[in-house]
This record gives sequence, C-alpha cells and structure tokens, in this order.
Amino acid sequence: MSKKLMMAYPAIFRAEENGGYYIEFPDLEGVYTGISENDLPLGLEMASEVLGIMLSEFIQNGEKFNAPSPINMIKHKETEFVTLVAVDVSQYFEKDKLVKKTLSIPKWVDERGKKLGVDFSALLTQAILETTE
Repeated sequence: MSKKLMMAYPAIFRAEENGGYYIEFPDLEGVYTGISENDLPLGLEMASEVLGIMLSEFIQNGEKFNAPSPINMIKHKETEFVTLVAVDVSQYFEKDKLVKKTLSIPKWVDERGKKLGVDFSALLTQAILETTE
C-alpha cells in the first residue's frame, strides 16, 4: 500500500447562468472542471478528482508546476468564491507499483534513523519529489 501524498490548491468557483459551476485552479494553467447542477459537494468532488489527475500527470512526467498560492491572495470577482481543494495525489499515480532500490548509507545514519523510527522509503520518496519540483 502506498503512502499518501496530500496536496491542496485554491479553486475559484464561478456560478453559471443556467446553473452549475465552472471551477478553475488559478495556480495551475489549464486545470479546470465544471458541473451542470448547483451541488457544491459534487463540485468539490469533481475539483478534487481533476486536481489529482493533473498533479499526478505533472509529477509522473517530471513537469514543473506552481506551488499553491495562499488562499487570501487569489483574486476573484465578487460573484465568485475561493476555497481550498485537497487531494491524495498518490491515488492517481499510474506507476504506483513499488520497486525495491538498493542504496548505501553510513552505518551511524542507519542506526540513528532506526532509533528515531524513520521510514526511509517515505523520506527518500519525499526528498526526490522536493528535489524535482
């Protein structure tokens, strides 16, 4: 079972004239979705799904993408609202199969890590993701 990779981005919800919402992520160019009914929980679900799909594609393809802006810095019209949308991106990875890697670290680092309960796989995964952002 893979570790969670939680991410959250601000989304702008714009009510459509005939009902429903257009939902866009201003920090991520071209990432948007919409719903044709006035069901905010459904809109949040759809926004989370599109966010997970797109972020997982960016990460897997080694593409650069913007970090999330603080929600209070998002410019929007009076008729729109902004909310954070969270997603566990790991659920959307196509290549989520775990692979075994052999590596060498100093013995004292291994002992210290074990003593502190460090999850070496999770730490290495996070370090690689941070290095490639």
